[in-house]
Amino acid sequence: MTKPLLYVAITLAGIGLGIFHYKLKPAPSDKDLREYAQTMSGGAAWRNQIAPDFELKTTSGEDFKLSENVGKKIIVLNFFATWCGPCREEMPELNRYFNDHKSESFLLVGIDSEEKQDRVDGFLKDLKIDFPAGIDDGPIQKQYGVTAFPTTVLIGVDGKVQFYESGALANADVAFSNLLAKNRQLMDAGQVISPQDYRQLAQKQTALPVAKGQEKSTSDEEAKLDSRGTRIVARMDCPCGCEKKVQICTCNTSKKIKTALASEDYKDQPDDEIVKSLNKRFCSGAM
Repeated sequence: MTKPLLYVAITLAGIGLGIFHYKLKPAPSDKDLREYAQTMSGGAAWRNQIAPDFELKTTSGEDFKLSENVGKKIIVLNFFATWCGPCREEMPELNRYFNDHKSESFLLVGIDSEEKQDRVDGFLKDLKIDFPAGIDDGPIQKQYGVTAFPTTVLIGVDGKVQFYESGALANADVAFSNLLAKNRQLMDAGQVISPQDYRQLAQKQTALPVAKGQEKSTSDEEAKLDSRGTRIVARMDCPCGCEKKVQICTCNTSKKIKTALASEDYKDQPDDEIVKSLNKRFCSGAM
């Protein structure tokens, strides 16, 4: 076979293989496209915003203040919950990356969502997590617009959000390494934000702006929820059959779920057990 014919054959084979994979690979659903678009638009909206300042006590008893670390380190915040399956799945990858790069002025801080310390301690011990973590009672999540777990935020040495992603990270190198290299260059060149400048800017921006499409009004039922109820409605799919979370759904089913969470005593039941019982109880009464 001559070289021209060989090139033609290779090209045709490549095209055929591409068509074969296209036919086999299922097209994304409308829901997949909407969720992907919302994630991307939210991340874009929050990039280059000054990271809100906060304080957090770690499970080991140490105090972490963002304002004392910005400009000195590249900081990654990982918002998680022990009941969250994707959170558990990504933790070993995050821990590996932290251990590989902690000597490069890289710091990863885990922020749990309003759970009891013994539960969080058991979770971290079970997964052999080395990076510091603390428990947020709700304010930090609100500052960073966290509505889903896991959510990961990278704060550069300029004090700005450079990466914002909701959903589990499969490859931390892909997510962080380019940004880590760029921020290291800024540090070497002395182009970092000073603590004084960061504090002044952070005082003006106490929370990240609400991303388009995430605005919502608070219903009477939701206004009565405690921190656990608020957390549950934010993560629970409404059993009415729609694609919304209970928190933003306005159907009768979501209202009944919020009323139950606000008025009934679930004692020390884990969140996932409460969600299961609510689904079983209200799925047949959707309207």
